[in-house]
Amino acid sequence: MKRYLIFTDLDGTLLNHENYSYGNNKKLISSIISKQNEIIFNTSKTFSECKYLLKELNLINMPFSTENGAVLYFPKNRFKKIKNSSDFGIYWKIRIAKLSSKSWYTFLLNKQKIYKFLIAKDLPSNVLKKYTNLMNTSKMLNREASQIILWEDSPLNLKKFKNDLKSVKNGVLIQGSRFMQISSICNKRIAKKLISHIYDIQFHDTYSKNTIALGDSKNDIDMLNSAKYACLIKNPSGVFPKLRSNKKNIYKSSMLAPNGWSQLIIKLNKTLEVKIF
Repeated sequence: MKRYLIFTDLDGTLLNHENYSYGNNKKLISSIISKQNEIIFNTSKTFSECKYLLKELNLINMPFSTENGAVLYFPKNRFKKIKNSSDFGIYWKIRIAKLSSKSWYTFLLNKQKIYKFLIAKDLPSNVLKKYTNLMNTSKMLNREASQIILWEDSPLNLKKFKNDLKSVKNGVLIQGSRFMQISSICNKRIAKKLISHIYDIQFHDTYSKNTIALGDSKNDIDMLNSAKYACLIKNPSGVFPKLRSNKKNIYKSSMLAPNGWSQLIIKLNKTLEVKIF
């Protein structure tokens, strides 16, 4: 019986958008992994933020992706050395995004002379706390391959900024629920595809090609479109991210995170011939 690779966004999907609670999802996660399925974070969060949550949810043996697919981590206790990976403590690390967070910070400082935006790294902690509801904002700023900004200029100038980003640095802007991320080319679909490929290489036919993905916002669209089963979690705006018109096997929750996550996993489980738990 083949097992499932379940890729999940965190904020607004597995975790409540406002208070970051995972609610009763820990119990369901235990049931899922007891059947030897994999739950893989594919998130805009940083390594520092993920590290704590992986331990909380007993997922420390799972690979994960951070900064919207910029960096991938694979536990050494389960994965052999991976091509193009570097040694990073208990993980093999693959950085998909070419430029470092330091490079992007220098680029953004120059662009602030032309456009109006705030760099999260430069904001006082009390201001960041208002935007994020986080008591400790240092972990979200501990970035390896990206920077995050708050745009304060016109939509027209945003279009010009995106063009500058692409032409000067071959970079991309990824819209999140709170911030815009600036990085070299990366996204959650690329991360999902590479992680799935490495599972295929190292575990052969153990895991089903029919992947599951859960998300709630625009930066999840590529990941959701590339999964066999796309689970859309209701967000506070009430507007679901728009997937491609011919996309099949779409499930939408009627509840916000964290309850929406478990609602859809349970609903999907009832429809699958091979059960998740």
